[in-house]
Amino acid sequence: MSLPKLMHPTFELTVPSSKQKVRFRPFLVKEEKILLMAKEGDDKSDIINVLKQVISNCDVDSVVNTDKLASFDLEYLFLKLRGKSVNNVIELSYTDMEDEEVYNFSVDVDNIQIVEDPKHSNIIKISDTSGIVMRYPTAALMSEVVKHTDITNVLFHMIRGCMDNFYDGDDISELSDVSTGEMDAFIENLPAGVLKQFEEFFNTMPRMYYKIEYVNKNGTERTIELRTIEDFFILG
Repeated sequence: MSLPKLMHPTFELTVPSSKQKVRFRPFLVKEEKILLMAKEGDDKSDIINVLKQVISNCDVDSVVNTDKLASFDLEYLFLKLRGKSVNNVIELSYTDMEDEEVYNFSVDVDNIQIVEDPKHSNIIKISDTSGIVMRYPTAALMSEVVKHTDITNVLFHMIRGCMDNFYDGDDISELSDVSTGEMDAFIENLPAGVLKQFEEFFNTMPRMYYKIEYVNKNGTERTIELRTIEDFFILG
């Protein structure tokens, strides 16, 4: 007797940055196996690649290019998939640095949102008439960036990978095909004050957000802010 072919439910999720609606199926045993294997390592690049693979596997219509997803899209979709597939509640433990007690919290995945700083802008102004239009770091870029440990190298790698085009008045120059050497020379010749704008772009770009508030045993009001996939210990 042949084994039955199992049917799986589907559901829609919205990609935050593009508002595209995508059909997914829940995790299967093969996705759980991939996640268990990821737990055995401690390579952030491998973890990002696992998230990409799981999302691709569960994408019913194969319409999502995970390499081009913004990093916050990737994390958000994975968390929502996890909620639909396993449990919408994530159990977290946190050691309070003041009273050294361990506190346990339940986080409802349905309440995790993408937030954007109202001061955020994807325009880096060089002068009154010229500037750089930025795009958000993709999952592919983050796979490369996490291999660097030096903060300066990380920042410049991110800048180089997120510059979309340069405009001067009505003239627009696409930067996607510019060589690494040319790009580095261009960045190094920008006015010094521009670097702060790059930092502001990355610090204020959309991200996942969930806030936990509690009072520790010393009576101190405490706040925990969860902003990245690692904060949710989804692979732990």
